[in-house]
Amino acid sequence: MSINPKKIINFTPTGNQTNRGNSYAPLDTQEIIDCVLEAYEIGITLVHLHARDENLQNTWKSEYFQKIIEGIKKYTEDLVICVSLSGRNFPELYQRTDVLQLKPDMASLTLSSLNFINGPSVNSPDIIVDLIKSMENYGVIPELECFDSGMLNMANYLISKNILKPPYYFNFILGNLYNAQCDLSTIADIKSKIPQSSIVALGGIGSQQLKSNMYGLLDFDGCRVGLEDNLYFQNKEKATNLQLLKRLHNIMNSLNFEVMRSQEFRNLGYENKLK
Repeated sequence: MSINPKKIINFTPTGNQTNRGNSYAPLDTQEIIDCVLEAYEIGITLVHLHARDENLQNTWKSEYFQKIIEGIKKYTEDLVICVSLSGRNFPELYQRTDVLQLKPDMASLTLSSLNFINGPSVNSPDIIVDLIKSMENYGVIPELECFDSGMLNMANYLISKNILKPPYYFNFILGNLYNAQCDLSTIADIKSKIPQSSIVALGGIGSQQLKSNMYGLLDFDGCRVGLEDNLYFQNKEKATNLQLLKRLHNIMNSLNFEVMRSQEFRNLGYENKLK
């Protein structure tokens, strides 16, 4: 991992827990498209997408992702697009891999099972390997999601077996009740175990998003930000995605950091894969 003065912003506008009652997250197809394009104008590197069906329920079906991706690409072909392969609601491999036929740039890969307040996300070792193989078949790069150093251990094991191949893009998501928190000992542990040829962004759940983003700017390659992980601006004041994004931009401006644009991200060793 090398520290670049241009920082990655991984934008996560929706997630799978947001609804009309708990947040201002975009839920229907056009809302998601509009929000992503507004964020693109402000400045982001890539977007991490979840899709909803006509009833605003989480969906794995590629037809719904396709509408979002096509809506974004009508405006810009440049933005790096990552799709969620979450097993939180849809555990079967055929469900989780359906969207890969669209050949997005990247797709998420959580490197172990874990618990959330509202239930588990199951990622068995066999499913993890099958997801990697499916992504490889479609030329899609894994967005490696780690919630603690145990998941990083899994990544290093898969690398040692030549199942995961470089370059490696990691999102460390800190602050989940059952996993690692955003503190100095956790940051030091992550840094000591990151494999070579890695790009690392930090995100945080709830009140730990802002703190994690700061560490991501200062000690890593960037940040993951958006309503998927944090619904509030401060205290219990509901945030919009653009509020969270603009606050991050203000901090970056104060620290003399610039946003890494999508093509610059592709050039960090991804140029033969992300086209």
